[in-house]
Amino acid sequence: MAVLARRRTEEFVGLRPMDPMRDLRGVADLIEDSFADDLDRSGQNALQELRWLSRLKPVLWWMIYTNPEHTDFLSGFVWEETGKVVGNITVNRTGVGSRRWLISNLAVARDYRKRGIARGLMYAALELVKEYNGSSVSLQVRIDNEPAKKLYDSLHFREISGTTYLWANYIPTVEIASLPKRVVLRPRDFSTADAREAYNLACAATPLAAQKEWPLRQRQFRLSGSERINNLFRWMVGSGPWVYWAVEDGQRFIGLVNIQPGGWGQRHQLELTIHPDWRGYLERPLISRALKYLCRWRNRGITVKHPAYHPEAIEVFKEFGFNESQTLVWMKLEM
Repeated sequence: MAVLARRRTEEFVGLRPMDPMRDLRGVADLIEDSFADDLDRSGQNALQELRWLSRLKPVLWWMIYTNPEHTDFLSGFVWEETGKVVGNITVNRTGVGSRRWLISNLAVARDYRKRGIARGLMYAALELVKEYNGSSVSLQVRIDNEPAKKLYDSLHFREISGTTYLWANYIPTVEIASLPKRVVLRPRDFSTADAREAYNLACAATPLAAQKEWPLRQRQFRLSGSERINNLFRWMVGSGPWVYWAVEDGQRFIGLVNIQPGGWGQRHQLELTIHPDWRGYLERPLISRALKYLCRWRNRGITVKHPAYHPEAIEVFKEFGFNESQTLVWMKLEM
């Protein structure tokens, strides 16, 4: 009896592979505690799905053992102490059979930080990638998360790109700023020439490191007939057509503006691309015109996802009353 009693009181402490059947609820609790202020709607939905799976063990078992290629998001490691999951890291391929891997959800419970747990989880994840002959590992980190950035820097991750997320609960009233001389703003058409010019502008505006990671394709910048049909429908129901503007200096595209008015409870969205030669000159004129267009639906909120390498635009958004929710930096390690 004494031997049995001793075994029952012994508890595992340290790193081990994640067991979804056993750990999923603890991992969900840990993620919610660690990222409560950072989870957007999609993140909250993903967290709800984790909790749903943790309660439906037969469904979870079926997913793991019959569809392993679709459950990579459940792979990784946990750190356990006092019978509780206090650390977690998810590591999975970017696609079935890919040699590129992604690390996500590196989290350590608040009371267990600064004890080397995060580093131990990272070592385990990187060793797993090496074991499977992975070519690279990527991750995202908040730009203001200095401890995490310091950890990734020490492991030789390098920064690729960054994205700043901004929002406003209503469309601010702003004065329209004048465009520079010899600059023309016009609606984009559906021609191949416009698609080619839009592609050329995107190539000039996007850093080479980002293009290497996410190659640009000219087909991404084509406007198809489905856009016309979609806009006609949106106009009929009163939600506002999407607008695509091109800005030219007489020889080339130097700016693009995509405006997507929100409908049916959705927020407006605004995308902006400016040639590096014209940064500092076009942000205020283009953003002010876009907000003027959206003023007819001013009581709807708006979200903007903008490259962090274009700070001039981010500053104009803030001057116009937008709030920054976060800036995420992509980092990568070549194996």
